[in-house]
Amino acid sequence: MFYREAGQFKTTYAADMAIFPIRQDRIGLALIAAVAFVVIPATGDQFLLNTMMIPFLVFSLAAIGSTS
Repeated sequence: MFYREAGQFKTTYAADMAIFPIRQDRIGLALIAAVAFVVIPATGDQFLLNTMMIPFLVFSLAAIGSTS
């Protein structure tokens, strides 16, 4: 376990029931989203986007759809 929820106290019910209640989770998700939406499209060439990212996105959507 890299971190624990100890020391991060919730003061409202909404904060307690949040999808990502731990601050490190929110920061990590923001970094992943920044890389996905800014860094990869800005630095990726057509080969990377066409042969790796599009199939990855298609299979990710298929995996999400099969769990519902």
